[in-house]
Amino acid sequence: MKLLLAAAMAIGLASLPVQQALACSCMEAMIENSVAMADAVFTGTVIDQQSVGLEPVGAIAATVPMPGGMGQVVYTFVVDGVAKGDIGTQASVLGGGDGGMCGMSFGMGERWLVFAAWDGVNYSTGSCSGNMPLGTDEDPPLPLSAPIAGEIEQPFEIPWTAVTVLALILVVVAVSAFAFRRSSPTVS
Repeated sequence: MKLLLAAAMAIGLASLPVQQALACSCMEAMIENSVAMADAVFTGTVIDQQSVGLEPVGAIAATVPMPGGMGQVVYTFVVDGVAKGDIGTQASVLGGGDGGMCGMSFGMGERWLVFAAWDGVNYSTGSCSGNMPLGTDEDPPLPLSAPIAGEIEQPFEIPWTAVTVLALILVVVAVSAFAFRRSSPTVS
């Protein structure tokens, strides 16, 4: 009887509708690790934010669907110090997105220590990157230099994810064409 009751409960639980739950889980990172993982580290104050719409952006997002990509925002910072990277007096960083997918949001006028990654198209950051809010006159926990004056030209990098996807498509097409050619009857 107990076995029958347990089976009925298992079937009942299995028939309940399941909703996908997304949660961001970050390990506490040491500042040294966050700096090592980032392509750029700087302090700055948010002066502008522009929503990028419903489609995710960036080199990886262009080729791989990203759940939670909606709600992304490009934040513009006035940079007052640089710890890593070639950063000018202003920097644009892609953030926002879904907090359950480790998105990161900044408020207008807020000053932050930002850890950003370069994806070949733009800088981006997330809540697991190690970003820290700073007070107006608060010193960050690492040494800074002055930002580079003037406009910084971003390096061009090949989006390897897109190249890999394209290469796989070409291989499938080539194999399919070869197989089709071998299996089609020849006319004499």
